Amino acid sequence: MLVMGTQFFTTSIISQADGTVKTKLRCDILVRMLVFDESIWESMEEKIERAARSTDTVQTPISIVLVLLSALFHALWNYYGKASRSPQLFFFWIGVFTVGVAALAFALQLPIPPKSVWGYIAASSIIHFLYWVCLSRAYMSGEISYVYPIARSAPGFIPFFAFLFLDERLSIQGLIGIFLIVFSIYLLQQREGGLTFKGLLQYIGQPASIWAFATLGTVIAYSLVDKAGMSKFYAHSNQQHPWQPASYFLSESMITMVLYGGYILRCSPLQEVADIGRREWKKVIATGLLCMLSYMLILYVYMTESVSYVVALRQSSVIFAVLLGGYLLKESQTKLRLAAAVVMVIGVLLISTA
Repeated sequence: MLVMGTQFFTTSIISQADGTVKTKLRCDILVRMLVFDESIWESMEEKIERAARSTDTVQTPISIVLVLLSALFHALWNYYGKASRSPQLFFFWIGVFTVGVAALAFALQLPIPPKSVWGYIAASSIIHFLYWVCLSRAYMSGEISYVYPIARSAPGFIPFFAFLFLDERLSIQGLIGIFLIVFSIYLLQQREGGLTFKGLLQYIGQPASIWAFATLGTVIAYSLVDKAGMSKFYAHSNQQHPWQPASYFLSESMITMVLYGGYILRCSPLQEVADIGRREWKKVIATGLLCMLSYMLILYVYMTESVSYVVALRQSSVIFAVLLGGYLLKESQTKLRLAAAVVMVIGVLLISTA
């Protein structure tokens, strides 16, 4: 799905007063889990010039509105998936929509990734297939106000794994942000009157928790694979082109959704699959459009605004998801989960600006 094709990574460029350039490797993996980063389309010189102008804040009210709209759209397509009579079959039809978009793009002569990148694309496709299986099962067994924040908490864990496997650095501020995100997940497990350690373990062992944390694991995994894959892509051409992230993402998406479609057709009666498509085709189209709008809005904002604060503001999608679940689906623990979502957003803000 278009909105999920956002697991690519960049290097933050900081221009110094004496004209030298200092590069600071960040876990901008956070951004890639949400949207394509427009900055990967720029040349190195353009990045340096842009960073020199950046104030590291979202500068205009219209940009803030667009980022919040993007976050709302992302929460909405997840809401539609959860609200479906069958999230698994609903996501199948979203897959059909995605494959159609990808096929059209390649038919219009979008370049195909080089052979050296296909190993990463294949690995990412398998992980994304598991992602869709886990996410759909999570929504079948749990509430979106519980599942979505956990699945979107990867920004708190990716820097840690990047530190272990990709030689990234962790700052004190980043560690505090990670702690806040872990604490927000703890809050999500709470019930009125508190929860004993034994009760906490029992709750985490329930299907909704298992599938939500499994979804989180797949997000972390495909983010790390895609970072390595995009680095290989850039190394192959020695240049950055606007078609590279689109080509990588659409290639991965086609394979992913073919795998997921095969899984659904094998495990579900064709009559049920067709019934969801017939009954919910309007929602399928709306969800596909929401995905693309969310993607395009962030691309537009990244042309003029700095990354870090946009990432944190975009994480407000967890707040929207909790509100949608609590007030439209009448889910439980809305106030507590809303507090957990706010803590999570603060944690992401600390990490993204570390």
